[in-house]
Amino acid sequence: MPRIAEETKLEREDRVISALRRHPNGISEDELSDLLSIERRTLNNYLRGLERKGRAYKEDTLWFIEPEYEASLIRHLEVSPEQAVTLYLATRLLVKQNDKRNEAAETALYKLADMLTGDLNVGEEIRQAARELAERPGDQEYSNVFRTVVQGYLYRHAVRVTYAPRGIRPFQATIYPYLLEPSPIGFTTYIIGLCNPPNALRTYKLERIIEAELTDEPYDIPPDFPGLDTLRNAWSIIHGDELVKVVLRFHPRVADRVLETRWHLSQQTYPDPDNPSFLMWSAEIADLTDFIPWVRSWGADVEALAPQDLRDELQGEAYRLAGIYGQTPSSSKGGETQRDEAFEDFFGD
Repeated sequence: MPRIAEETKLEREDRVISALRRHPNGISEDELSDLLSIERRTLNNYLRGLERKGRAYKEDTLWFIEPEYEASLIRHLEVSPEQAVTLYLATRLLVKQNDKRNEAAETALYKLADMLTGDLNVGEEIRQAARELAERPGDQEYSNVFRTVVQGYLYRHAVRVTYAPRGIRPFQATIYPYLLEPSPIGFTTYIIGLCNPPNALRTYKLERIIEAELTDEPYDIPPDFPGLDTLRNAWSIIHGDELVKVVLRFHPRVADRVLETRWHLSQQTYPDPDNPSFLMWSAEIADLTDFIPWVRSWGADVEALAPQDLRDELQGEAYRLAGIYGQTPSSSKGGETQRDEAFEDFFGD
């Protein structure tokens, strides 16, 4: 069983303190274990450690926070109701983004909930978000990698990694993190930075790093690195200077839904000149890898007009799907009895 990092112990102690503060009448170890999703024996070690430090004490079967220590912790974050809801929504996105338990994020949410003051009624929701995050499956190796990469990014020290690309043998490299970016596709986080080898800007998926070691080698982010503007033309995370213009045509039944969201900074929308009830959508995107699943998600309610490679790929997939479900482009089985023009266009002539 991997050894728990010292930083993880401190984060768990912080969560124990936060929970004790919320239970001024005391709380049992069993209740605390369930609340924080920490194994009972491990929790007892943390509580005894806090007791030795003069931060917690036990009476009968209940644990309490030491009053003098609690007084030294009083901190408040004064925000307006609208700002508080914004923080709550941000925490919800954070939890949805993580498919693994992230104890650093979990502790941060508890601290944020403790600092919110007034009658804003979002503190408990943020604690609930933290508890939801605690229910994710634990992955100590990922937690260690996450922590090491974050430290490298914050303190500007290179990180030596073993990286395992899909379908390729793992390799070792030194990464100088310039940017950390979450992606909703695959619930993952990416590192963008200089990588040696090949001494060039690269994007690596955090979940594919097998091992990470913080080095003593300092680095500076080049002043000409554009930061988040690097992703300006990306659909999600894959960026580049060469842009591909895509043109889609959406069926009237989804046109309003498409218009509700600005999907890309470069997008343009306008009625189809030949059939104004259909919606034309275009954008210039650096790479289509992350874009294609989004197009697929609209099913037969969208037709790819350009580029031709995209149209060909989706047309081939449409035929394969028809074969899987025992259909032909001209047949129907349940649901609609007649295919409209958009469906016929999607399957091809």
